[in-house]
Amino acid sequence: MHYEKLDLNLLVAFCALMSHRHVTRAARAINVTQPALSHALNRLREFYKDPLFYHAKGLMQPSARALEIIEPLSKALEQIAGTFQSTFNPASLHRTFRIGLVDYPAAFLLPALTLRLRQDAPSAQLIAEHMSHESAERLLSTLDLDFAIGVMSISNSSYFQETNTIDRFVVIARQHHPDISKRLTLAKYAKLGHIRIPLYGAIDAALSKRGISRNFSIAAENVWNVPFLAARSNLLATIPEVFASVFGRVCRLRIFRPPFEISPYKIDLVWHERAQGDPAHAWLRQAIQTTAKNIRGDLIPPVGDDFALEQRLASKQGQDRLRATTGTPVKPTRGAK
Repeated sequence: MHYEKLDLNLLVAFCALMSHRHVTRAARAINVTQPALSHALNRLREFYKDPLFYHAKGLMQPSARALEIIEPLSKALEQIAGTFQSTFNPASLHRTFRIGLVDYPAAFLLPALTLRLRQDAPSAQLIAEHMSHESAERLLSTLDLDFAIGVMSISNSSYFQETNTIDRFVVIARQHHPDISKRLTLAKYAKLGHIRIPLYGAIDAALSKRGISRNFSIAAENVWNVPFLAARSNLLATIPEVFASVFGRVCRLRIFRPPFEISPYKIDLVWHERAQGDPAHAWLRQAIQTTAKNIRGDLIPPVGDDFALEQRLASKQGQDRLRATTGTPVKPTRGAK
């Protein structure tokens, strides 16, 4: 059948079904009745000689043919829609974005990002879900995920990847650890027991260069329960600084600099190339980046913490603040300018 006879509204209906996997919700999203959407689906099935969707577990699951055609069709519709817009206005955006969170960014990023959308794009919605690196990489190739945020290592040329935030690793221990006095030496670090955490392979890679391996006593499924495990044992954990700073006071932890050089902890923002020309997607991408940078300063612990004081002495701004507070000249730490 020639495409000249195809009503483009049928393709809009198809993309809505792919996005919502439910006839009623898809019909509501494109402002048509449920019978009208069902009729559109039947016509599409005639065009493509394929069922396109089938019912399973209360949802409309796509056929292999539907998965094959969704990407070129969605790109085509985006390009057509782009011809009607000269500028993008987030206030008029009616769209649901899906974000996959790998590791811990949700606790800090999502509340601030939700507030940003409520102010700038009140009709837009976010659906966020914690998932593994493997799940995020797989779902990015479908319409089920717009972004992945977290510790990502992507080699697929169809994906774009930008650094969202850069953190550094610190070591946490319970407040009255019997084997640590003022300093945490490398020898003590190697001797004591540790909590194993997924995704943090850079730590052991850095230690292996020194011929050292950690003594793991327990494996955590993720980083969320690690501060509580460390607070109630004599085990050490090496985790990102911001996460340690937030939970350090709650769990009464001591925070140390690692006694060895280690690569920074990097959180990436990843998306599929199909969204590269989408102005709404580009706007949210920029909102995620700016929100992540703005909230980092709010999560740095107050000057009263020994570790926080050590951090601030390494910067001119921190020296000025401490000098104004105490009236005492501050000697710059090594490496400070």
